[in-house]
Amino acid sequence: MNRFIAAMDHSGGSTGGVLKRYGQEYTEEDKMDKIHAMRMRMVNSPMFNSDNIWAAILYKDTVERGMVPILKQKGIQAYLKIDGGIEENGYLKYFRWDDMIDYAKEHDCAGTKMRSVLKYEKDFDMILSQQFAIAEAVYRGGLIPIVEPEIPIDHPMKSIYECKLRDELAERLDAFQGKCMLKLTLPDMDNFYSDIMKHSKVQKVVGLSGGYTTKEACRRLACQSGMSASFSRGLSEGLNHGQAESQFNDKLKENILMIKEAVGK
Repeated sequence: MNRFIAAMDHSGGSTGGVLKRYGQEYTEEDKMDKIHAMRMRMVNSPMFNSDNIWAAILYKDTVERGMVPILKQKGIQAYLKIDGGIEENGYLKYFRWDDMIDYAKEHDCAGTKMRSVLKYEKDFDMILSQQFAIAEAVYRGGLIPIVEPEIPIDHPMKSIYECKLRDELAERLDAFQGKCMLKLTLPDMDNFYSDIMKHSKVQKVVGLSGGYTTKEACRRLACQSGMSASFSRGLSEGLNHGQAESQFNDKLKENILMIKEAVGK
């Protein structure tokens, strides 16, 4: 089925940019209330259903506001963002990931996600070692980890880094004790991760929109046979706080159908 993951895990640091694109005024005191209202508006839209979306990645604040049972009623699984943000070098900031794993289990999440950013070649080993060590702990805890080592879409070495990442992932997966999903920047070459998708330790490979427009992200995704999507900006593009419900729902429907078509190719 060509369903996909809705990435709805904007943290306090990235929420301001999301709300600006949404045309929503906010203050530091009320921005999490405003982003939750936006997420609820999306989730309550008719096309946000299990025929189109099989899982959603959530920030802890959203879980605490009761989103998981709402998704569950729709037949949609929840995955919890468990990282605490990233350092300047792309490495995950220190956080109590063992506590976050327990929190995810207590709140009926199916798995977790942590995002790193591959900015410098010298940091690949450190970042991937951290990602897969945490992923093993998540898997031992009875959850499915989503490993997300993102390469920025505007990185001058993007294509070269993608080749290095593909080789590194193959080695890490061979040694990995468990199962995982991979969330990766949409690559420059067609069917680039096809061998990784076949690895016995990989449940699914999903592409991230990463700042591409919905149209460009879907064009790239359609060139990756077997890859699904976990879009954030690509899902919410064109949504605006001032839209009437019919306009909002029509735009979200347009985005969802575009993503589904790309996943199905």
